[in-house]
Amino acid sequence: MRTTEQKQQWMENRKLDTKIVLNRLPDDVRQFAYVVGVWVWIEFPEKLERLTLDAIKDIGFSWNNKRKVWQHPCGYFRPASTDDPRFRFGITPVESINNDDLEQSITTN
Repeated sequence: MRTTEQKQQWMENRKLDTKIVLNRLPDDVRQFAYVVGVWVWIEFPEKLERLTLDAIKDIGFSWNNKRKVWQHPCGYFRPASTDDPRFRFGITPVESINNDDLEQSITTN
C-alpha cells in the first residue's frame, strides 16, 4: 500500500510532459510503449513483474481497463472518450522516435 506522500508524488508525476515521461521509461518497457497524441501508452503482451509494474506506476502510469493499456496523460488531462484515441491521433512506437522528431510525434488535436 502506498503512503500519502507516494500518492501525491504519483499525482505530480502525471503532470510530467511527454519528453520527460519517455526519458524515464525503463529500457525493458520501451519496446511496448507508444505515443498517442501527447499521452504515452504501454501495452504488454503478458502480466508484468512486480518491479516493472512499480517502476511505471512511480512514473505516473495508470491502468485503463477499457483499453487494456497502461496510460500516462503527460499533463494533458481529458475526460474519458467513447472513441479510441488511437484512431484519432494514430500511434507512434517509442522505439521509432528520436529527440529530433519528438515534437512531430506529439499531437493535441
